[in-house]
Amino acid sequence: MYGKEPAVLLEKDGPIAVITLNRPENLNAFNVEIRDGLYEAILAFRDDPSVNGLVICGAGRGFCAGADLTEFGTEPSVIRKRRIRLQRDLWDEIRRFPKPLAAALHGFAVGSGLEMAMLCDFRMAAPGTILSLPEAKLGMIPAAGGTQSLPRLVHQGLALEFALFGNRITAEEGLERGMISMIVPSEKLLETTIDYMKALVGRNPNSAKWIKSLVAHGLEMPLSQGLAREKVLVARSWATRR
Repeated sequence: MYGKEPAVLLEKDGPIAVITLNRPENLNAFNVEIRDGLYEAILAFRDDPSVNGLVICGAGRGFCAGADLTEFGTEPSVIRKRRIRLQRDLWDEIRRFPKPLAAALHGFAVGSGLEMAMLCDFRMAAPGTILSLPEAKLGMIPAAGGTQSLPRLVHQGLALEFALFGNRITAEEGLERGMISMIVPSEKLLETTIDYMKALVGRNPNSAKWIKSLVAHGLEMPLSQGLAREKVLVARSWATRR
């Protein structure tokens, strides 16, 4: 439709890129348009040398209400979704994003919205933000990495309980459990998240990327391999200081 705003908005604040999910009339429910826009934005900011960090946020009354079941809820669309995912694996691109990445959550982060946030390095949240993985209540399984990212943030038992019951908790409870990094007043949420990311990468953007890489990939390899990789990157970092 002529004049319609895109479902994903992009901007920069200095070295920090900001991606805004922009379907406020649908509570930013995750659809094909958002998926494709996010995928293209993630790749563009990944390769943009002027971007040192990234923030994902949502327009309107919440961060993201999860998958739009009018598009992803029927069997043909699920099959199509799986086929497209083989071509464009958005979740893996977010997980492997080489620069520090934060989600600014408000209102609610539900289903794939929360799963996307858990793939980020940091999750800032406004007071009272609702967090939930309701898929089990619908006879489904979280499909955006939630079963793997959640137990890397909280105790395995808590992760299982949260995913199996599909209960809702607040951001304050999420902070206690380790799912949320920081509670921020609603009116300062995006500003604070951007400032936090600027401080994070401000001293040395390359060091920030290397440290993120070491921490993230170290969880997936034996300690000996992680230490060996650390030595390589330490040597590389010293070489760039000369």
